[in-house]
Amino acid sequence: MEKVVDYIIEHSLIQKDDRVGVAVSGGADSMALLHFLESIHKQAGFEIIAIHINHSIRPESKQESQFVNKFCRELGIECITMIVDVPTYSKKHRLGTEQAARVLRYDAFEKVVKKKGLNKVALGHHINDQAETILMHIFRGSGASGAIGMSPQRGFYIRPMLEVSRTEIISYNHNLRINFVDDPSNKDDTYSRNFVRNQIMPLLEREWRGVQKNITDFGKNAKKDEDYINSLIDQNTFIISENVIRIPLSLFQYHDAVVNRILMHAFGQITTRENIERKHIKLVTALARDGANGSRSDLPNQMFAVREYEYLAIVRRQTAATTRVFSFKIGKTTFPDFGTVNVTKTISFKDAIKNEKVLVMDVDLVPKGAKWRTRRDGDTFTKFGGGTKPLNAYLIDQKVPKRMRDNLPVLAHGNEILAIAGMEISNNVRIGPRTLEAYIVQDAKEA
Repeated sequence: MEKVVDYIIEHSLIQKDDRVGVAVSGGADSMALLHFLESIHKQAGFEIIAIHINHSIRPESKQESQFVNKFCRELGIECITMIVDVPTYSKKHRLGTEQAARVLRYDAFEKVVKKKGLNKVALGHHINDQAETILMHIFRGSGASGAIGMSPQRGFYIRPMLEVSRTEIISYNHNLRINFVDDPSNKDDTYSRNFVRNQIMPLLEREWRGVQKNITDFGKNAKKDEDYINSLIDQNTFIISENVIRIPLSLFQYHDAVVNRILMHAFGQITTRENIERKHIKLVTALARDGANGSRSDLPNQMFAVREYEYLAIVRRQTAATTRVFSFKIGKTTFPDFGTVNVTKTISFKDAIKNEKVLVMDVDLVPKGAKWRTRRDGDTFTKFGGGTKPLNAYLIDQKVPKRMRDNLPVLAHGNEILAIAGMEISNNVRIGPRTLEAYIVQDAKEA
């Protein structure tokens, strides 16, 4: 396990004063990782807490949670246990158990990171996992980028044990008497990873000695080629937010070798590259090059791609928010999937008029009973300067993507739209020579 320290230093995975969450299932790999990081964290100057996810898949899950919590108490490590319902989520979203578990597991990690102020989450993947991952990517038709396998670090996720073998981990646990639990589902070959691990890898090892290292070395060589091609891509042209990445259509004029890397980078930015196959890359590329505006294609991992004017957007689906109506008031109003709208009232509005980032409305022209809400059928908008048209037509003219129109807060009186947050006010509430007092509307969109 001393290899782990060398690997951490080589790839700068953990720094002094880091707050590291350690993903602990109770299995041999994660228990060894937790024990080892606990043994070095004080001397190295970083903090650790354990994160255990109960997937609610098997009857033994509760006992495994208790086992992990007991181990953490004995070591004096804080343990956060998150319970997720994989069977229900899998059924609701029509996902396989493996994929549903992964989605909920990483969502749970992100919640703990925010709640506990962590900046790293350590995962227990090792060299055997890496070899299996590379093979699975190749089998699924991922292309050269998939041959890289898992990286030492992706975002705040780190993998300190990628140079350690399963045999070395078992030996570490045996020598230090570290107990762990065996997940019986690991023997179920209906799961694709188990099939590769239990059926394919033993056959390969029987024929080629050291095949796992050869596979991972192949992945390292593929990464060198990948890094060079990626250096040709100007990622500053991407527009990235939490659940969306927008790629200029102009980038799809490049050779397919470059376009493929662009898309794989995009997928990795908002969720995961897992389950992305060559057919998905071809589908999205065709959409960007030949699709009509507004056309879309569904993708794995709760994603879809949509062509939006000069961009191709990769979007991670979110749980639909319930439409709500809010009273128009002085102060802040928060809209799900948009952000916060803040309204102030002032007689000193001349400087605000010059600020393109705020909306300024005449107080006397805003009808009583006006409400903040999201758009509805029949809404109309009188453009600044005159001319009334359906709100949806106005938003199309302004090139607001279809998927974003339903989340835009609008100030409405009946079906008359007085203001569109972050965009424009109606001509009917504009400041004039007789204006004595004004509403200043500022918005703070979610990242």
